[in-house]
Amino acid sequence: MKVLVVDDSVVFRSAIKTALLDSDFVDEVDIAANGKIAIDKLKNRKDIDSITLDLEMPVMDGVETIKEIRKFDKDIPIIIFSAQNITAANKTLEALQMGANDFVSKIATTSDINENLKMIQNELIPRFKALTERNARRKSILSGKSTLSDSQMVTNNFSSVTATRVSANFDLFRSDILCIASSTGGPDMLMKVFRGLKELRVPVVIVQHMPPVFTTQLAKTLNELSPNTVVEASIGDILKPGHCYLAPGDYHMTIKKAAQPGQYLLALDQSEKVCFVRPAADVLFKSVAQRFDGKISAFVFTGMGNDGADGCDQIKDKGGIVGVQDEESCVVWGMPRAVYERNAQDGIFTPEQIIEKINLVAGK
Repeated sequence: MKVLVVDDSVVFRSAIKTALLDSDFVDEVDIAANGKIAIDKLKNRKDIDSITLDLEMPVMDGVETIKEIRKFDKDIPIIIFSAQNITAANKTLEALQMGANDFVSKIATTSDINENLKMIQNELIPRFKALTERNARRKSILSGKSTLSDSQMVTNNFSSVTATRVSANFDLFRSDILCIASSTGGPDMLMKVFRGLKELRVPVVIVQHMPPVFTTQLAKTLNELSPNTVVEASIGDILKPGHCYLAPGDYHMTIKKAAQPGQYLLALDQSEKVCFVRPAADVLFKSVAQRFDGKISAFVFTGMGNDGADGCDQIKDKGGIVGVQDEESCVVWGMPRAVYERNAQDGIFTPEQIIEKINLVAGK
């Protein structure tokens, strides 16, 4: 794979280049000191497979660079590097809306070069693999080598899957709590969904794989888009109808029964990571399945890995209902696929259908 590294810092360009070339997945790295240079290179080089992009650069910053790239290349994976502060978090969310596929945090300030190089490899390589594999499948479909995408085949053959559970009907189900999980591509998906939601009559609990500060800003953004109240969760929050609670970065979120009958409160902890992440959807979903007395609905959106699949199993065993996002609209169809492979879903839906189903099961 050939990668273009775009960053105005010589130190960061060198570190990223070294880390990528030390992996077995990347065989060539080109560099650019700002967005304008990057765009010129992309227009002249058609063999670049992926891009890493800094946000703060002279001449043309990261957000403007993404806008320009997406005018002539809709598919090339773009992973942005972002600092962990409020300004950077807001710019990162804007960049994701403009067409960036994912982001990683800037290298930690440490003198251990090997630690930094390993961090870059661990953060970037899995993302590159997932995103390039997705593009390869799409190109295969367009070239005529395949007639259906995986998600289309899954949808068309859904009724023929050997069922170990009875599938519930979203049109008839009335939920008492809604659970949502997402990762890569999740912020943009969440924004799309929350723009379309009506006023909800149930509490909503959400896990999006993001670091601290970013979850704070994402909650504020979602709150501005929705008629429902969206907050970053705090310890002891009482679940209220029409309120949506986003798990804070680096904290698992669970529910507990409150002293008053029929009420539930939120708990946060920093216990071991699950599925390599914290917060983890599995931790939240299992907690809801084990402790919530009412009817549960859950949706798993775009994301790498298999977080959420175990939790969906337990929600289904509790008599709940589960929907997953279709592959065609996912940035990465990893988490939804993991649920599907367990046969733990009751439907596979486009973003528009997900909005419709949530409004049906949880709306006033």
